[in-house]
Amino acid sequence: MKYTSQNADNFPRFVPNGDYLVTVVEASETFSKAGDEMIKLKLEVEGHGVHLYDYLVATESSFWKIDTFRKAIGDRVVEGEEVNLTAAALEGRQGYARLRIEEYQGKKNNRVELWITDRAPNATTARSNPPAQAQPEDDDVPF
Repeated sequence: MKYTSQNADNFPRFVPNGDYLVTVVEASETFSKAGDEMIKLKLEVEGHGVHLYDYLVATESSFWKIDTFRKAIGDRVVEGEEVNLTAAALEGRQGYARLRIEEYQGKKNNRVELWITDRAPNATTARSNPPAQAQPEDDDVPF
């Protein structure tokens, strides 16, 4: 097989500014530079193959962001509830995010500007309450 090599760094790694459905393709538990617990999210923009990263840092000043992310992926968020969030539970989850283009060291990439909560899937309900199975009609049931 013959082909002409191209520099993959020249291909776009971003989508235009806007709202997109994203999937958490990888999530890992780590620590921020300041030493705080953090979950690093690798996200894929559905239908575009573009990847980007977002970070959920366990500091009180960032709890709002974690709550917003959880709402965007369909979790029920209750004020004052203590939550044990694990990276493994986030993989495969989807939600809508507003993405913007940022340039860093001459390369353009997307960044999550905000998580969109009014288009959230109802994932929690779907996982905890599977769809009801259709029951066959039975005229012999005594009630």
